[in-house]
Amino acid sequence: MGLKVIKWGECEIAISRIVLEDISWIFEELDENIQITSVECWEQVAFATILALKSFERGTNKAKTVKGEILLRLAGTLQIGEAITKVGAKKGENFLVAFGKNACKTLREFLKKKALKEVPFSDCDKEKVKELFEKAALVEVL
Repeated sequence: MGLKVIKWGECEIAISRIVLEDISWIFEELDENIQITSVECWEQVAFATILALKSFERGTNKAKTVKGEILLRLAGTLQIGEAITKVGAKKGENFLVAFGKNACKTLREFLKKKALKEVPFSDCDKEKVKELFEKAALVEVL
């Protein structure tokens, strides 16, 4: 299926869209470099992941983990509970994002090992993406 892969310095960011009927098991199964989120656009997942990684590099992160920071960025909030409610995994379609040196391989292996059903996804409307990027960047100034 269609993995979106972005090179960012030494890092790769790999994104897939999956369908889950039951989300109860997935949280325990995710490695520290894979996050799941229920949002509209893959672009916002990529942008939030880059911002999260940058914030850890600079020491300006608000969450304890990159995974948590990604959710804060996607939700545009500093409250992790609120972020989980807004953008955490939900039944139905979700994005999986892996980050790190071998993110593409990591994500492919996870998808295969868990026999997850991938669904195709396309780019979002540019105006919508711009709006979502602004929300993700807001966390810097909160």
